[in-house]
Parts: sequence; structure tokens; C-alpha cells
Amino acid sequence: MNDATRIVLPTSACGRAGSLAYRLRPLALGIAAAVVSIGMGIPQAMAQDVQSTGDESVEARTLDNVVVTGSRIRRQEGVEGPTPLTVLDAEQIRASGHTEIADVVNQLPSLAYTQTDQTSNLAGNPGINALDLRGMGTQRTLVLVDGRRQVPSIPGTSAVDLSVLPSSLIERVEIITGGASALYGADAVSGVANFILKKDFDGLDASIRYGNSSRGDMASYSGDVLFGTNFADYRGNFTVFGFVEKQSDTVSGQDRPWTAGGYPFYTRANPDQRYGISDGNHNIYNSPDAQVILGGVHYAVGADGSLRAPNLGPGGYVNASPPNMADPAAALNALVTDGGEYGGRYDSWYLMVPSDRMAARASLDFEFSPALRLFASIGYSGTDSQSAARALSAYGTEMVPADSPFITAEMIAANGGPIAGGVNFARHFDLEAGTAHSEYRRRLLQGVVGLQGDFEFLSRPWNYSGYYSHGRTRQRVRAVDSIAHDRYLLGLDSTTDASGSPVCRSTLSDPGNGCVPINPFRRLGAQELAYLQYTSDWSSTTMTQQVLSAYASGGVFDMPGGEAKVVVGGEYRKERNDIGAIPQYDPGSPLYDPSIGAVQLPLVGDYSVKEAFGELYLPLLSDLPFASRLALDVAGRVSDYSTAGRTNTSKFGLEWAPIDDLTFRGTYGKAVRAPNIGEMFTARSVGGLWINDPCNSWNLEYRSDRTEYTAANCAVLAPSDVDTFWLWRDIISTGNLDLEPETAKTLTAGFVLTPRFLRSLTVTADYYRIDLRGAIDSFPAQTIINKCVDAPTLDNIFCPLVTRDADGNLFEIVTQKLNLAQYVTRGIDIGVHYRHDLTGRWGDKAGSVSFDTNYGRLLNRDYTLDPDAPDEVIQFAGTFGSPQWKGVSRLSWSNDRGGATWTLRHFSKMRNSSQITEEDYEKVWSGTMFYSNVSGWFRIGRGVDVFAGLNNVFDRAPPRIPGAEAGGANFELSYQAGVYDVIGRTYHAGVRISM
Repeated sequence: MNDATRIVLPTSACGRAGSLAYRLRPLALGIAAAVVSIGMGIPQAMAQDVQSTGDESVEARTLDNVVVTGSRIRRQEGVEGPTPLTVLDAEQIRASGHTEIADVVNQLPSLAYTQTDQTSNLAGNPGINALDLRGMGTQRTLVLVDGRRQVPSIPGTSAVDLSVLPSSLIERVEIITGGASALYGADAVSGVANFILKKDFDGLDASIRYGNSSRGDMASYSGDVLFGTNFADYRGNFTVFGFVEKQSDTVSGQDRPWTAGGYPFYTRANPDQRYGISDGNHNIYNSPDAQVILGGVHYAVGADGSLRAPNLGPGGYVNASPPNMADPAAALNALVTDGGEYGGRYDSWYLMVPSDRMAARASLDFEFSPALRLFASIGYSGTDSQSAARALSAYGTEMVPADSPFITAEMIAANGGPIAGGVNFARHFDLEAGTAHSEYRRRLLQGVVGLQGDFEFLSRPWNYSGYYSHGRTRQRVRAVDSIAHDRYLLGLDSTTDASGSPVCRSTLSDPGNGCVPINPFRRLGAQELAYLQYTSDWSSTTMTQQVLSAYASGGVFDMPGGEAKVVVGGEYRKERNDIGAIPQYDPGSPLYDPSIGAVQLPLVGDYSVKEAFGELYLPLLSDLPFASRLALDVAGRVSDYSTAGRTNTSKFGLEWAPIDDLTFRGTYGKAVRAPNIGEMFTARSVGGLWINDPCNSWNLEYRSDRTEYTAANCAVLAPSDVDTFWLWRDIISTGNLDLEPETAKTLTAGFVLTPRFLRSLTVTADYYRIDLRGAIDSFPAQTIINKCVDAPTLDNIFCPLVTRDADGNLFEIVTQKLNLAQYVTRGIDIGVHYRHDLTGRWGDKAGSVSFDTNYGRLLNRDYTLDPDAPDEVIQFAGTFGSPQWKGVSRLSWSNDRGGATWTLRHFSKMRNSSQITEEDYEKVWSGTMFYSNVSGWFRIGRGVDVFAGLNNVFDRAPPRIPGAEAGGANFELSYQAGVYDVIGRTYHAGVRISM
């Protein structure tokens, strides 16, 4: 037993009652009773019309039946059921040229760019590529592999890293929305993404690939091998797969003109004007040389410590309202110019995190008989990634005290006499301290073994499937070349000792504290850097997941529309999270270093859930006028959590085809999601962060997402310091054991059109609505501070997390998961798919052409955060990350010797926030954006193909709307939408061998 805090969760009384089999009996008996009751009510004359002849075998009646995501019932091929289903096949995945399957899937309109390589430098967990259906959060999107649960890649969450699933291994991807929780589990609130891997592979398929940006700064190398062989007269198959990719180059803000050349922001000269956009701005604190204000005059301090005139851009200072130079702290933070010696806002930030990946997988399938088929697989994967940020910056708040020996006589003279208090300064320390990194090492191991088969029950075909899965994710994290901020503040507070030498003031009372006095007016020396910088040891967090799942499905009786079918099943899942801490941050570790100023505590949490589920398919009518097919689906799931108790989820689906060409479909579902292990059990940590007070004078005037209540609430708080913008404050992160389950109601309604006169054409349109109550979510510290004062009153769920001192100034902030009021999202999905064979008219080499498009119209994405303020709704539709129109279209041609694909991605106009309106702002919208990708392949010999592609062919730059230039970002809120390409044109090429 280690020193970690042990959290033992209560076992429910129902969970202690007995075995899983005993727990499943009530549901199974209930479904059976319902089936018998319905069956007895069917008139025999009608049943006779649809009964099969006695000579038909079980095998004959299962031909052409398939299982698709959204149901465990085998259906006739071509009949998908009432749940909207989007499919990406191997051909589309291959044509994209992406090795990251997330880059392909995220192009679909139903997905939001939440956790990707472009966003994770800010969002955390760099290198993770997780899916976010409907923009409702990765924790509400269930990812399956071959219909089975995958162990999460971020310990304590339900987020699966798609980086461990190379695109070359995937046969197809099936995505559903609506009623999925009743079928697969409560964490499928937004839907399910099921990744179907290649099976029964016989032969060898290998490829190597090289990619880079057109600027030559993002090289990547990858290779994969897939080998499979059949044996025992094709009753068995063994397949192995290996993949490796290296992408270690880094692209930062200073490497692209749209982020290096100054940034745009909204401003105005007086309150009577509308806000306009000022572009090309550079803050004066983005300089390697210290900036000071003495006697009301701005100076730069040269590398030798002497004062000089600042090298401003051609426009000089470009502030719409000149700052008060009598207040050095406020002026140093506020002054902007349009170039000169000053760097960009996004310098040292990764625009795309580097990531090295590997994956290996082996699978075995063997059919002893049709009634007994064994399947087993084991997979191992690893990801090495890192995030980066500027190691040390000063924004004007920091001060060198008046009695410091580092204040020169030249400075005193420039000030016009003795300096009261001290000298404020602003600068970055990139030349000396470089970039700070957080390094992540993830290793995932998962094994699955199971049985499946077909059998006859009640003289009808049935099938079953059951499996046991054990998975483990281990994540190691360390800080590299980071700055101990508490040491930095002690070092700045310098004075002289008895001999007149520089010394830290703290050393006078504590001679052995090891403090080194810091002179920020010169380049930092080796001794100063050795004192400030540290590289920590690794923390280690391990998550384990065990799943035992089984179901049986088959026909039970005949109905006018065909055979009624049922599914009964159960599942047991247990998860455990061992949260480790960086030893230097852990007070219980012998390596703990309090001078760093960060605290982390280890923690262990676990929970289990027992579930029983069932599904009933009732084909009511078929082959009748105005009823080519009419069927009803009903599904339910009962879950018993060791933490949240018993919950129930349900789904009802209806499909009606008045004619063969047209099918109407709809679903209604209710889901109850209990808080996951990471939401409840998060190890307490304390660390510093640069934040700003929404009540400071600049924010009250210019913050774009302030509300009509902000000024009045700030007047009540009345902070004494309204001039200082950037503040370094403690942020306390912790879990929340008081979380309640969240409840969602989902609705879908739409149609499928497959005209018989154009059989290769399919048109779909579906409306969806997800209403989530008691939503479990958290926000970055800055968002919590802002929401506290943006609410109608200070009596809201956010203000208790914000602590202010006696003068009303920010002191510390707590971040944790909360039960919020309501999330509602509505929209329409549209799909068009067409394929035309050209060989009939143009010959065997003409091949075929295909076109498919998927478009989404977002009608609403509304968040009501505070349960006590239900009328205060934040509207996100049309803001960064939530375009009202999003689509992807593909046009492909191929024959047996080659192929080419053009992909067009589209985003409609977006704005920074819903508070930015045309009434108050001159330029609101970003404008419509299109990205073109092209790819192709050519067979140069038997089994040898070459392939190549270009992404963002026209090198489209992000729009010049505040935040859009960095991909749709608000860096102060640690948020990046990732909708706009910040890398520019990229290309790839490779060779594939098949034999």
C-alpha cells in the first residue's frame, strides 16, 4: 500500500444481492413476457401470411442479415433501422491521405474540433485526438472498436485517443446519434462512433509515408504493416499489425505570418463609437529587453543594462486610447505598437503539438462450428507528446524594489529623482529561459477474448456474443525547463547585504534559503537560471478497466411485417484510477520542493456498474400500399452504479417506408449519465496561473463577452486594483464527490431517399435535438472568474469558487466539476451519396466516379449555466467552433490502376462570441471558409501503388477576426476551437505494397 489517499466507494445493497446472472433475470423475464403477450395478440390469419415454410433451414433465414451500429439485431442488408447512421468506408479513409483517423472523422459536420493536435497545447493532454459529437464534450461520446468498449486514453475520463487506431487498420467507421445510451451505455449521450477493424485478412499490406508542410517545418515519417493468414480450411485467421509514426518537428506562433505578424483586437476611441478592429498589434511586453516607464517616459533597457529609446513600429503607439503613463504597471501592460522590436502574441506557443506514435495489434479468430466461434485480440500502443509555452514573462506587474542594487543611477536620473516603491518592468525571457514543456508518455494495453455463434431457439435463428476485456492506460507526465515562480518573486525582491553585494531580502532573515537575486534588466546568467529553472521527475497515473459483456438475439414470433426479434444482455464494468503526483509537487514525497510553489496530491478512486439491457424489434407491416415497411424499435437499459445508484435509460424508434424509395425514421431516447471517475475523483493540486480580473478597467471597457450585469457586479465587489491586467494567482483543482447524474432527452426525425430510377443515389436528412439537464462540466479558472460577475447577481454557482481579499482583489480560484443547468443543441444533418459506373459506356478502363457530401445546419447550441438563473442563456451557434453550416464534400474517380479525390471542406461565417453584435461592432463575422484537399494513387506494378496528396491546396490563411488568426481561439480562456487551419499547406507521399 502506498501513501496515496485511498477512496473506498460504497457498494450498493443491490450490488451485494448476488451474481450478475441473478441481476439479469428480471429484465429477461420482463422482455419475454412482453414478447409472449404481443405474440398472442397477433391474428393467426395475418401471421400465416408471413411465416416461412417448414423446409427452410436456420441458415437460409440468416442469409444477407447484417448488424450495424445502432442495434444489436441482425437486419436485412440495406435496412439500417430508425437511427441515423453515417459511414466512412476504407476507400474514403484511404483517399484522405491522413494517418490520423481523427483528422478524417472530424471533418464530418456532427463532430466538433475539441481535442486535437491543434487544440491540445491549450486544452491539455497533448497528443490526444478524441471525438466530440455535437460539441457536447468528449465525455458524452462513446467510442467502440468492433462494437466493444475501448479503455480510455486519458486516465479518469471516458475519452478514447484515436491516435492508437491508425487509419490503415480501419475497414469503416459508423457514427450514430439518438437513443444510443440504451444500447451501449449512458456515456453515449451524444452518440457512438464505432471503428470496425479489418478482419479475415489474408496476405500482406505495407506502406511507408512522408509528409511535411510546404514551409518544410513539419516533417513526419510513418510506416505500417498488416499481415494475415487463414488456416484450418479457412475456419481460422491470424492477423498482426504494426504502425509507427514520428512527427517531432514543432510549429509555433512565430513560424506563421498570421500569428507572428501582430494580432487583431476590438477597440474604440470613445464610448460613442462602435468597436472596430485594430490589426497588426504587438504588445511592448513581448520583447527580450526590459521595458520600463520612468518619469512618464517609456524606455527600453539594452542588454548591457543601459536605457535606450524603444524601437517602435512605423505607427508608433497605436492604442486607440493612450494609457496613463503615470501608472507604469497599467501602461506597460496596455501599450501596443505595430511592429519594431516586439514579438507576436503567440510566440513560443505550439500551433500543432509534436507527437510520436506506435501501435501493434494481433488478433485470432477460429470457428469450431457455426455455434462456437472464438475471437481474441491484444493491442499495445504508445504516444509521446508535449505542450509548450513561454517559460517566463513579465507583464508590468512585477517590480524591482527601490533599494535594489539593480536600479541604476541612469534610471534614477531618468525618473527625475528618487524612485518611490520600485521600478516596474515588462519583458519575456525567451533568449535565456527558452520554452517550458510538459512532456507526456502514454502506454495502452488491452486484451479481449470472447465467443460468438449462431444457434436455433424455438425453431428460429438466434445468435450470441460475449467477451471479456481488460485494459490499462498508463500516463507519465513531467515538467521540463519550467520556472519556479515563487523563487522568481523571491529573487526579484533584492537588496544589499552588509558588504553592499546584491542579496535576496528573504536571505537576510533565512541565510540558508538558497535564494539568488534576479536582475531582470539584463540577460539572466547561469546562476540565476539554475536557481529559477527545474525539470521534475515523472508522475505516473494508471487507469484500469475491466468489462464483461454478453447478449443473445434472435426471432421470437412472426408479425404482419416479418419476424419480431429481441436482444437480451448484460454488462459489468469496473474502472480504477491511480492518480500519481509529480514528486516535487507532492508534500508526502521525499523529493517535495516547496520553493516551486506547486502542490499535487495522489489519489485512488474506483467504481463499478452492473447493467442489464434489452431491445425489441417489431416489424408491424410490410409490402402493403403506403406501407412497404413499418417497424418499431424499443430498447432499455438498467444500470446500477456503485457511486450513483440505479439509473434507467430508454429508446423508442420508428421507421416507415410508404414506398421502397422513401423511408421516414425517428427516435426518442432518455439517457442518465453518472459522473465518471475523473469527474468525482481528481487529486487536489495547487499551482499558479496568469489570470486577469474582469473588473479591471480595461476589461470593463473592451472584453468582448462581458454582459449587461458585469459593471454592476464589479461595482459591488469594488476591487482596489483596477489598473493591473495580468495577475499571478493560485489555482486549486479538485474533484467533486457531490456531483449528481445528468439526464438527457434525445430526439431524431428524418428520411432516407433511394430513388429506384437512380439506384446509386442516396439522400438523407435528419433533425436532431439533445436536451441535457444537470450537465456535468468544468471551466478554466478565467472562465469561472468571468462568469461570476457576468451573471445577473453575485449569488450564483461560480462566485463561491472565487476568493477575493479584504480589498476586493482576486486571491485564489477553485476549479472543479459542477452540475450546471442545461445544454441544448438542435440541428439538421444532410447527406448525399452517389456512385456511377463509367465502364458500360466508356470501356473497362473508365472506372467509376463517386460523389458524397455531408452537411450540418446547427440551429441552436445553448448553454444555461446557473440553475438559479434559467433565463440567462449563452448562445454558441455561429461562434468559433460552432459554425451554423459545416460540411465536407468529396468527388472521386478510380479504376483498377489508379484514382483521384478532391475534398472540399466548408465552414460558414463565425464570430468570437454571441455578445459581439453588429449594433456595437463594425466587423463581426469571419466570412465563409473553404479548404481544398486533393489526393491520388497510381499502380506502378503488380501490388505496388504510389500515392500523394495536398491538404489546404491554396494555403488559406485564417481570417483576421480577433481570435480566428489562431484557429478560433481565446488564449486567455485556454480555449481553441481548431476550426481554422493554422499550419497552411501540407503534402504527403508514399508507397503501398499489397500481396
